[in-house]
Formats: sequence, structure tokens, C-alpha cells
Amino acid sequence: MLAIMPILNQQQNIFTNTAMAQGYEGYNSYEDNNSYSNYSTHDKKYQCRTGPFEGFFVSSVEFCDAKKFDDNKRDHKDRDNRDNKTGPQGPAGPQGPAGPQGPAGPQGPVGPLGPAGINGTNGVNGTNGVNGTNIDTCVACLLDALVKLDSGTLLVNVTVVNFTDIIRPSIPGTPPVPIPENITVPLVIDVDVALLLQQQLAVDLDLDANATIFEICTAIDAAGGLDAEAILNSLEVDLEPIVLAQIIQLVNQIVIAIETITGEPIDQALIDEILASIDIDEIVDQITANVQVSLGILETCLGLEPTPPTTATLTVNKEVFGCNNFIIGNDVMDCSQMTNTDPAWLPCINSAISNFPPCVELPASIFDIEVLDDQDSQLQQFEGSSQGTTIENLQPGDYKVNETQYQTNINQLGASLNDQTNCRILGFDDGGSLQSTDADPDLLYTICIEYEDEQGNDCSTLTLAAGEDKTCTVKNYIRFTNTQL
Repeated sequence: MLAIMPILNQQQNIFTNTAMAQGYEGYNSYEDNNSYSNYSTHDKKYQCRTGPFEGFFVSSVEFCDAKKFDDNKRDHKDRDNRDNKTGPQGPAGPQGPAGPQGPAGPQGPVGPLGPAGINGTNGVNGTNGVNGTNIDTCVACLLDALVKLDSGTLLVNVTVVNFTDIIRPSIPGTPPVPIPENITVPLVIDVDVALLLQQQLAVDLDLDANATIFEICTAIDAAGGLDAEAILNSLEVDLEPIVLAQIIQLVNQIVIAIETITGEPIDQALIDEILASIDIDEIVDQITANVQVSLGILETCLGLEPTPPTTATLTVNKEVFGCNNFIIGNDVMDCSQMTNTDPAWLPCINSAISNFPPCVELPASIFDIEVLDDQDSQLQQFEGSSQGTTIENLQPGDYKVNETQYQTNINQLGASLNDQTNCRILGFDDGGSLQSTDADPDLLYTICIEYEDEQGNDCSTLTLAAGEDKTCTVKNYIRFTNTQL
């Protein structure tokens, strides 16, 4: 304790000197200079708990009052500590710096599509494969050819030829009405052409009819190509009974269509005649035309040279002409002064003369036509048809078309030297006579004959080369008609 005293005294001396230097001369005694003691004495017995003399002993508690010895800040601080209350909110401070960017919000709805861009360049086709294995070229080509064919329903045109010969006897005693000689109606039939072609390919390649396309392609590779013409010919033979069966099954639809066209009721007894008059070959030709295209696609795809045709085709058409010069009613037609080039000739299908007996009783089918080879041997004979009759698989060479003339002229063209001479004088190729007993009364015709091919020749010599298809038209001109009572 005594050891500390010099230090305290020293501190007191410093305080005293400082106070004196500031002009506080009234504090000269020891007690005066030590007015604020750190220890309790007889005259400084109060220790301050707060204020600037906190912890010191003073002579009066007034010295501890903060109002006399502290500034406003200290006073407010002590008061706030005593009151322990939150003051009113002060004004907002300046805006602080921007915080970090928050997470992205949810995606908005998709906007409308923009305009289509320009098409890019097509890439190179890759090689097709089956179960990881490349498809054989032949298999791919054959599949492509088959898929282009109809498999199932087909729309074909069914033509009933010489329809007037069928319907006329069923309405005896009625005046002639305008009924077309041949009637064509559309019909849907069911034929799996793709399967038929696949089977025909197999058979023509000496395979089983149920051979797969892989077996067919193996045989094609071994043969080095296809005989497309032989395949088509074989297919036509197979198609005929199939098409006929479909026509028989759908004949009622055909009858209804004919009644709609002609306005004439068809008796049930005439159905067999209608079936017999349907041109089945024409329907088959419609189907095989598509097969021929498909086979061409196959040959092209395989890089094969198309098999050159070895045969030719000849089509023979039949036309009948008259004139609008009638005497003694409508039965007698007089065209006897007209040459073969007279512009007054009219086809009998022309409405000006089609409904009169001379044309009605002379259908194209009443005439027979034959095709002869270069040795004048008859190859085929058939009834005339305005739709045309096609003869296929003719060997290259010379042929002749001739209208058959018989010894008698009852419902057929008969030979007549007198009529032949008169017709040739008028510029025609030939002539004959015909008596129609179906007319009432019977009609006797003088008929002139004209032959014309595509080159304007008389069809007396038709030279056919391999792959060629030529047409000859046989024309019959009614020079004169007379009634036979």
C-alpha cells in the first residue's frame, strides 16, 4: 500500500499541475487536489455508480449526476439504457447496391410456329437392310414392281358387244329406239394381280407357284434376265377364268347398269346372252397393261435389257355407213350414186340415221372377218366389232384382212358378182349382198366394202415386224336397201 502511494502522489501532482495550469487556483491543499479519491475517506465517502466519476469516491452524490458532467450524447445513452425502449423508425437510408441475380423463373408458353425454312439438300439414300443384312438388289426391285400392282379391288370397263342383237328380239313389234350397238359399264372386281404375277414369275422360271421372292430372284440371276412377253401371255391365260368368274358373280350389277343406260328392262332369260357377249379379253387387256408396266420397272431396276418382243399384234375394227336419203318410208335407203369418197356418207351411229331400219338391222356383228397369212391360209375368223378385235402373238410376216362372203346371203354377207362390179366402179374394194330376216319386212342390202390400214392401204398386204401393233378397219357402205315382202 505504501509502495503505491508515490505513484498515486505522482498522479495527483500531475492532476494538480494541470488544474493549476488551467486557472483553478482554489485547489491548493492536498485534500483539495485529491477531491475525487479512489478510496473512501471521512469527507469522500460516496462512491459513484454512474456518470463520469463512476467508481470514484466523492464528497457528494451531486458529482455523480450525469447532467452536470456529461454531454448530451452520454446523457441520452444512459437514459436509453435505463428506459430500455425502442425509438421511432428513422428515415430510409440510401439504396444499397443491387443484390445477386435470383434463380430463373418458370418457362413461359410456347410461341406460334415461325414460317417454314428452305428445304435442305436431300441426303444420299442408305442401303436397305433386313435384320442387319443388306437387301439383295433383285429382291428390292421385285418388291417395288409388285407393290405398284393392285391387290384386291379393281375398276374395269365391261363391254357388252352387239347389244342390239340381244335386246331386239325381246321387244317384237315395237318401233326402233336408239340403243347403242355396244354398251360399256364400269365394274369393280376382286383380283389379286400382284400375287398372280409373283406366281406366274415362279412358274415361268420352272419354280413352284408358291416360291418366295428370294427363290424367284435366285432363278432370275441364274437365267440372266426375264422373258416379259412370255410371262404376260401366260398371265392372260390364267386371268381369263378368274375374270369370268367375277363377271358371273356380279352380272346383276351389270344388268342394272344396262337398264339405267338404255331405259329398257332386261328379261332374266337374256342374262346368259349378256354374259356370252361380254368381251372378257378386253378386261384382261386392261389388267395386263398394268402388269406390263410393272415388269418394265423390274427390268429397268435390275439393269436388264428389256426382252425384245418376238411377235406382233393386229387389231381389226368394223364400221358401217349409210346416207340420209330415204324413199318409200324409212325402210329404203338409196345411196347408189355415191362414190367411196362422197362426203355425204354417215356412220350408222350418227343420230341422223341410227334409228332407221337400214342401220338398226345391220349391226357390225352380222359380218364375219378373217385374217389370212401370206399363203392365204385362214389364221382366225371372228365377228365384226366396232370396238375392234385384237389378234396377238402373230409371227413377223405378211398378213391379209378379208371380209368373209358366203354362198347365201341370209343374215350374212353373200357373194354377188353384180354388186361387186358396181361397187368397184364407184371406187370401193369389193361388194356383196345381204338379206336381213330380223327386219319387218325383210330388208335386202347391196353393200360395198372398203379396207383401210393406218398407212391408208387396203389391208391386202399387212407386213408385221416383231413388236409391231397395226390396225385395219373394215368399212361396209349401204349402197341400197329394198323391202322383201
